[in-house]
Order: sequence, then C-alpha cells, then structure tokens
Amino acid sequence: MKLNEIDFDLLSDKELIAICIKYSLIKYEDISKYKRSDILNIIKNWIHLKLQMYGQQKSNIKSVSVNRRNSISGNMQKNNISRNNKNGGIPKVQKQRRMSHPTTIIEKKEAVENHQRNIIKQSSNNKVKENIRSNNPQYDIIGMYPGVKKLIAIGDIHGDLKVTLSVLKLAEVIPQHSDSSNVNNIHWCGGSTWVIQLGDQIDRCRPDEWKQNCIKDYNDVIEDEGNNMLIIKLFLRLDEEAKKQGGRILGLLGNHELMNIDKDFRYVSPKEFLEFVPLKDRNKIKTDDGYPNGYYHRTKAFERGGNISKLYSIKKKSIIIVGSLLFVHGGLSLDLVSKYTISEINDIVSKWMVKKSSEIEDDIFNEIFRDDDDMSPFWCRIYGEDEDMENTESNFNVLINTINKRNKLIQPIKGMVIAHTPQFMERKYLNSIYNDRLWRVDVGMSRAFGEHSDCGDDKYRQPQILIIHNDKEFEVRKKPLNSDRYPTNGIGSKIDLMDQKMFMNTPY
Repeated sequence: MKLNEIDFDLLSDKELIAICIKYSLIKYEDISKYKRSDILNIIKNWIHLKLQMYGQQKSNIKSVSVNRRNSISGNMQKNNISRNNKNGGIPKVQKQRRMSHPTTIIEKKEAVENHQRNIIKQSSNNKVKENIRSNNPQYDIIGMYPGVKKLIAIGDIHGDLKVTLSVLKLAEVIPQHSDSSNVNNIHWCGGSTWVIQLGDQIDRCRPDEWKQNCIKDYNDVIEDEGNNMLIIKLFLRLDEEAKKQGGRILGLLGNHELMNIDKDFRYVSPKEFLEFVPLKDRNKIKTDDGYPNGYYHRTKAFERGGNISKLYSIKKKSIIIVGSLLFVHGGLSLDLVSKYTISEINDIVSKWMVKKSSEIEDDIFNEIFRDDDDMSPFWCRIYGEDEDMENTESNFNVLINTINKRNKLIQPIKGMVIAHTPQFMERKYLNSIYNDRLWRVDVGMSRAFGEHSDCGDDKYRQPQILIIHNDKEFEVRKKPLNSDRYPTNGIGSKIDLMDQKMFMNTPY
C-alpha cells in the first residue's frame, strides 16, 4: 500500500501501531489482538475514507502531501526501515541518568552540551527581559507586542498575487480598486490596523511528480505566475507605510520559506524559478543539467546568508505574540514548549538563516525543523486536525499554561492562531475551537491547490481573514473566490428592507 511515495508495507510494526494510536484507529489495550495484516487493512480503509471525505479524488483539487520534506542539507529520510518489533507494542522510552559529576567521555560531552544549551537559553531570555523592562522596548527584536485595537490574521497565500490582493482588500488596508496590473502603486489605507500574515507566502504549485527535487510536469500548475518577490516587497512596503499611521504588517516564517532556504524546491512553480532569471535568459526551459531554468538563480537568492535569508532574519519571526494571542505557522506541542522558550526558537532560526549559528544551535534547528513534526512550529499539525489524539481542550490548556510559566511575556497568553493545515480539506471555513481560544486560518486560498471555483468543496477556499477587536472579540470575514464585492453597509444582512427608494425602479 503506497500513498504519496510512502509505502506502508515498509513501515515497522511500531510505526504502524503509532499511526493507529495517533488517529484513534485501534485502542492501545487492543493492539495485541491484531495481526500486522489486520492493522494494514485498517489503515488502508481509513485512508480511503479520508480521501473521499477530503474530495482528493477530484482532479481540480491538489492534495497536501504526506511526504512533508526532503531536506538537501539536512537528514534525508531513510527507506530501509526495520520491520521487526518483537514487543508488539510501542517501546518504552529509555532515559539514561548520570551522576552529579561527569566521569565518562560521554557524560562529559553531555555536560558541556547542556551547559552550552543553558547559555543559549539564558541569553535569549535575558534579551526579552531587558526589552520588556526598557523605557524604549524594541518589540520587533523579541517578536512580542502589546495588544492593539484591531488585528487581522491572514493564512497561507502561496505565491498567489490575486488572492493576496483580495485578502488585503477584504481587510480594508489597501484601496478596493487595487489590482495586479500596477502593484507598485498600491498604498496603505488601513490607518492603525495591524496585520499578521502567518507564513508560506511562496511556492505556487503542488505537483503530482518530481524530478531532481523539482516539478516534473510543467503543466501541473493552475495559472502559473512568478510573483514571489512582488508579494514579499508589497508586504514590506505596506508595513513601512502602516508604521506612519500606527499600523503594522508583520510576517511569520512558514515551512515553505525555510524549505527554500534549505534548497527544497519541490513546490516551486516554473515561473517562480524564472522570476529570478534576467529577461534575456528566460527562453530556455531547462538548464543544461536538467533543472528548471532559474534553479541556480533561486538557489543563490534563497541561500543561507543570502539577501532573502538576511531579510527574513530581520523581518520575520518563527513565533509572534500580540497582546494575549500567540501566532505561529504550524502550531506548538507540549514537548516543544517544555524544552525550548519562544525567544530561543526565534533566535536560533534567525541565526541559522544567516549562517551565524553554532554547532549546538544547528542541532537545535535540526530538531525543530527536520526531525519530528510535533517538535516543529513550522510542521506541527496537532491542533490543525481534529483527529489528532493530542488535540483536546485539556491538553490545550496545559500547553497555554506551560508557555506562560516558561516564558517571560508582556502579558499572559490566552489563545493561539495557527495556519499550515488547510481547513478546506476538512470541509471547513476558517474556524475556531475551545471557545475561540484556538483559531485555524489556512483555508487553501491559493491556486496552488487548484483552480478557483465557488462550487462544491471549493467554497471553503474563498478568501477569508480573522479580525480581532481589542484583543478579545473575533470576526470572520470572507468573500466568493471570483468576486470583487466586499461587505459594506446596505448589502446582505445590513440592507434596509423598509427603504422603498431601493425598489422604486425595480422591474418585475
């Protein structure tokens, strides 16, 4: 059984059991009653059911790949997975305890590493404390801000300029007549409104096949465009204009920003490669060694220590807090926040992007980006999916309490806003759970997930934003995919049916 290049027959018993436990397919105490073949059939039937539910059998909707990463400079995924599991269950975690005074070479090495990790943690935390106590705090440095009167959260836009302009108009921070024909003439009109875009501004396609870590079939893109830099520059310019009026546009790092820095170009469209190539050299389709034309140009532009990486390290954070709400692209797990502080994560990722990280910091980056989804603020889907066993209100409460206890904050946080997991796959609009304390704002708006249509399941993909008033009141605003209309007085629920002038010239 194979799905998105993952062959479930090659998974070990332990890994198959972990899938069943994670998604509540089999109770842990009943595992011993099932053979390996039975477990495979249960997983197979569950996957088929989910495919039908998500509508992935429709040719016009792209799926979210299970094979989430294939890092070039990091740890590659292994195919020679052991199938032996004599215990028939999930093995217990073995922890080694050492004496107070390290004696062996391994113990001494661990002691030195722990000391270095403590220095990193202390340095990051001290920076936050100093800024919070300062008479002139530099909030951009620590990624934490006091609450604001009006804050708008925007999910993944994945290189779609049309969608980008649509949500900014929906937020009423750019003029309603703005269009893609002259983006450089679009200016901020949002006053003191704040906007947070939760990452994944780039990567405009979801190919079915890859060749040399890149898209194989160039026709496997809906209405391709190369507007990555146009979108990036638009947000930066609008932020500078917004500052003058008391507003802001902040940006988070998503997994796709870091994938590009890491030379993982599987979701880059042909025109996204080409946009970095001089006009006179764009006539070629492929490089001499078979990569898409622009592959090496994009590699140079996004490389660690390069211009875009330096820009990201200054302008984007892994985690942002405004008032009592925490914003992160994928999500946070209890394991992650119990081990690292918010300031640590922000600092280490920023250092890694500009090649100023130490060996220990590189190890931490690998842990929070490459090794395990649940330990990554960029890949985690625990709270984006209802099926995940850890996604319970009690666990969420523990998560929030742990964050408040282990971090120096301007004020305690009460909720979290996440993106990354497209809610249209669950046949949902932008939504919340746990009494509006957890918001999920990625709805797959970009044409990277297929053509725009207002019919069927595509209705869940229409442009949507979350508006937060006074750090406590929430409003969801959306509009049809193929419409330039937006909510105004006198339209829809606000219409005055007693106004006879509106009906005087109505033909019958």
